[in-house]
Amino acid sequence: MKKIIQVLYTIYAWIVNVSLWSTGYLVSLISTIGVADKENRYNAIERKLTRISFRLLGIHLDVQGLENIPDGEPLIFVLNHQSFVDVKLSIAAIPRNFSFVSKDVIFKIPVLGRYMKTSGHIGIRRSEERNAYGTLNEVIKKLDDGKSIIFFPEGTRSENGELGRFKRGISMVILKSGRKVIPTAIIGSRGYLPKSSILSNPEHRDICFRFGKPLEFPKVEKEDRALSKDVVARVRSEVSKLLYN
Repeated sequence: MKKIIQVLYTIYAWIVNVSLWSTGYLVSLISTIGVADKENRYNAIERKLTRISFRLLGIHLDVQGLENIPDGEPLIFVLNHQSFVDVKLSIAAIPRNFSFVSKDVIFKIPVLGRYMKTSGHIGIRRSEERNAYGTLNEVIKKLDDGKSIIFFPEGTRSENGELGRFKRGISMVILKSGRKVIPTAIIGSRGYLPKSSILSNPEHRDICFRFGKPLEFPKVEKEDRALSKDVVARVRSEVSKLLYN
C-alpha cells in the first residue's frame, strides 16, 4: 500500500511541477518581451511558483538563519546536496535571485536548456579542466555584475546523507571574487526523494533549510594552493556544523 501511495504522489508531484513550470516559462517569455533584465524576472517568477508547488505538495520548508544573509551585495551560497529537489528548495528558500552551476548536459535538453540559459544559470563540463576554469571565470563575472551564486561543491547527490568531499573549484571563485560566503545546510530532502529512488516519499515532507553566518576571505588574484585548501576546509566545516548540530 505504501508503494502505491508513493507512486500516486509522485505522479501528482510531476503534474504539479511540470504544469507550474510550463506556466511560469510562458509568463516569463511574455513578460520579458523587450526587457533587458530577463534573468531577474525569470528568477522571481520561478520562486513564486515553486513556493506554490510546495504548498500544493504539502512540503513544509522550515527556513532558519535568514538574519545571517547580508543585504545589498552579491553572495556565494554553498550547500550540501542530498536530493534532486535541492535546487527547487534553494529557489524557494533563498530570498535572492541567483545563478547556479550545473552539469552542461542539462543545457542541451530542448526547451529546458534554453530556459536555464535565459534564467542566467551556468553549465559546466567537469571532465574538461580548461572548460571548467572558463566557467568559473564566468561565475566570477556574474558576482561582479551583482548576481548571487549557489554551489553544490560535492558535485553530486549524497548516497547515504553524509557530507561528501568538496571540490576545490569553489575556492577559486571565493578568493578571486572576494565575496562573502553563506554556508547553508539542507536537512531532510534525502528522506523526501533519495538519489537511489525515482519515487517521492510523502511521509518525509518536513525539510529544514539552514543559513549560517557569513564567512569572509581575502581577495587574491593569484591562486595559492595552501590558502585554497584552507578555504575549502573552512567552508565545508561550517556546512557540516549546520547539517549535524
